[in-house]
Amino acid sequence: MSEVNKEQAQAEVSNQPGFTPPAPSPVQPGQCPINPRTGLPQCPPPDRIECIVVDKVYDSCFQVDTISRDLFTDEFEFGTGLELGDAVLCGLTEGAEITCTEINRTAVGDGFFTITLSISVPVTLTNPEATNGEPNEINRVFTFIKTVTLCAPEGVDPDCSESTLLFCNCVVTNINDFEEEAGDAEYTISCEIQVCLVIKTILRVQLLVPSYGFCVPAPCVTLPGVCPPLPPEQCF
Repeated sequence: MSEVNKEQAQAEVSNQPGFTPPAPSPVQPGQCPINPRTGLPQCPPPDRIECIVVDKVYDSCFQVDTISRDLFTDEFEFGTGLELGDAVLCGLTEGAEITCTEINRTAVGDGFFTITLSISVPVTLTNPEATNGEPNEINRVFTFIKTVTLCAPEGVDPDCSESTLLFCNCVVTNINDFEEEAGDAEYTISCEIQVCLVIKTILRVQLLVPSYGFCVPAPCVTLPGVCPPLPPEQCF
């Protein structure tokens, strides 16, 4: 039977008295059902429109920036054992993130602004040579200025929370050792950091979106264990 004849037969059945159409299959997360005619995924039409609260991204950009900074510390704060040329461990401070603060903006037309930002990168340095009981960590914040042009209407704020620290390399470049009193050595540590800076202009808004309703969780499924346990596969 051709597709046309099948559709005609289905139409005749649906017009008969007492006919109850089958309930549509519930929409589930995942790929849309395959259309048998085209062989392509085809989603059913939404059955409602919802009002949701979301963070709307008006514009975004990214750039990799490399900066160098010198910092100063001493044995009381950072422990002993460091020598000229020693590497110092460095990484993003645990639980912290890269942030940005808007300094000023200049309108350039059509809702676009040239925005000057102060970027803050919190890092933790660790002295690998410190002995037991000595302080061996210091926290510092490296800052630099960044200027970008983005769509940022009134009320839209820049956000840099998705930025990442790609690397942080630090080395001892100078030691002032005052021999009169133990523990007076002062360190100059030079650091180079590379940041993947992701800047977005975001505003929380209410949006109308087509919807299929709420997501209903499926029943949990527990896979049975294998008895006896299977050995690892042979390597050759």
